[in-house]
Amino acid sequence: MFFEKKNVLPIIACCALISGCVSPGLESRLHAIETRQDSILTLLRSMQEKNDFVATRVGWRPPVDTAAKVIPVGTSFTRGPENAALTLVEFSDIQCPYCAQLAPILDSVSKAFPNDVRLVFKHFPLSFHPQARAAAAAAIAAGKQGKFFEFRFQAAPHYHNLGDSLYLALARNLGLDMERFKKDMALTPEVNSLLQEDMDLGRKVGVEGTPTVFVNGHLATDRSFEYYAALVIEAKGKR
Repeated sequence: MFFEKKNVLPIIACCALISGCVSPGLESRLHAIETRQDSILTLLRSMQEKNDFVATRVGWRPPVDTAAKVIPVGTSFTRGPENAALTLVEFSDIQCPYCAQLAPILDSVSKAFPNDVRLVFKHFPLSFHPQARAAAAAAIAAGKQGKFFEFRFQAAPHYHNLGDSLYLALARNLGLDMERFKKDMALTPEVNSLLQEDMDLGRKVGVEGTPTVFVNGHLATDRSFEYYAALVIEAKGKR
């Protein structure tokens, strides 16, 4: 909430004129006070706008409707059993630094509870990340050879220097068929259609930024390993 500036200077100046006590020094000091007040208000507005922008981009602003969402898996890549106690649906952007921070946590959770956690990855490439779509296409190409999550988790620490040379290096490290990978990593209309389908679904369920994770349809409220581990234990206990 912004504070409205009070027109202090004109009021004091009028009073001073009436009393005949205006001096150049007083007027100068009053002007300095008003200028400083303007600067403070400008700073407050800037801070609020920045906070609103960050809240939108990093996905921490929950949708108005907090009921569990029905999020179809569709053709998305998954890790873990279909009947897992906990299904984590992640809407993510491989070039997003916050997604890069979350990636090893989700990887660790799924490895710690291989029979109880299912990961579902949904693409949500942000327009201001120039490599987001190309990285998604490369991950999909790796997924066609059964290595989607391996590629995605290995790419995460390199979110700041994504590019074809990195994608090819990761593919080699994963032992992929390189000729097939080079062909499949192209950002084709088909791939763009898949990405758009995920993004449309994300917006439908209230995604505003990345990463956004849904736990059995409910919006996750934390990003720590302990948080997800506790949810796994709770979900197993209810079975």
